[in-house]
Amino acid sequence: MAFVTPPQLAQSRSIGADSILRGEVDLRAYPFRHLAVSARPGFMGNPVTQLMEAVEHLSNYGWELVNVATVTGSHYLFAFMRRV
Repeated sequence: MAFVTPPQLAQSRSIGADSILRGEVDLRAYPFRHLAVSARPGFMGNPVTQLMEAVEHLSNYGWELVNVATVTGSHYLFAFMRRV
């Protein structure tokens, strides 16, 4: 397991859904209110399923889904989350 450090997370303001689902990140020290969660096709199955599993997981810890989008030219799917 490769844990994501709080400084790494604070710098990028984004995290892979796979890291959330594997328990490699602790968001308690995350200093911002918004976070982007990404999923890519072909990694750990369907990206929509993977992304929504991560969203469900984060919702148990005070995060809510704001929007889901793709970025032009990218194969990634993003969920934009807000800490409540």
